[in-house]
Amino acid sequence: MAANLQERINKIEAKAALMVERYGLMRDALADAHKRIDELEAVIVRQKRELQERDRQIEYLKVASVLTPDHRDVEATRAVLAELVREIDKCINQLSL
Repeated sequence: MAANLQERINKIEAKAALMVERYGLMRDALADAHKRIDELEAVIVRQKRELQERDRQIEYLKVASVLTPDHRDVEATRAVLAELVREIDKCINQLSL
């Protein structure tokens, strides 16, 4: 009976030691997981900032492209200005006569 009791105690000790070892491994894995979560949250915050910066740059570029005249507008403006200069020259010639 005493031998049987000692065997049971030894088995319980072995199982307890195994449980303590597994608990330690799980605790370490949990700590690693929390560390990884913190790292990924920092990456998310950084990427959100970068995304906001890119969105701001896109808005600036949209405004700039709207304000930048295209080729047809430039040509039309030049034609109008050339016509106005010709008319001014005609007026000056008529006043000179």
